[in-house]
Amino acid sequence: MKNKDNKIKILSLLFILLFVGTFSLVAVRAEDDDEDEYEEQEDRDEPSNSSVVKTLAQTTSVSKSVETVILKDSDGDGILDKDDKHPNMAEIYIVEDNNKNGIVDKFEK
Repeated sequence: MKNKDNKIKILSLLFILLFVGTFSLVAVRAEDDDEDEYEEQEDRDEPSNSSVVKTLAQTTSVSKSVETVILKDSDGDGILDKDDKHPNMAEIYIVEDNNKNGIVDKFEK
């Protein structure tokens, strides 16, 4: 019987130690969590020395428009009608001979 009583005492002692050890471990973890929460609260309450950068979202809109402008060159000489002295006749066919010698003035120079 003594042997049986000793086994029961040892098992009871082991069970109590296991229970106390588990309880103290849980209590330490809970205390650590409370400390972490307290430190986080202090960090939020204290003004920080670091600068805060706020970024604003910007949107860019791009639109494309095409405008067709028709510039006329009726005689096809490369000079637009608005700048051409003779819009219906190509400049190559217009000759000037102011001194009336039969030679185009442009070639006499």
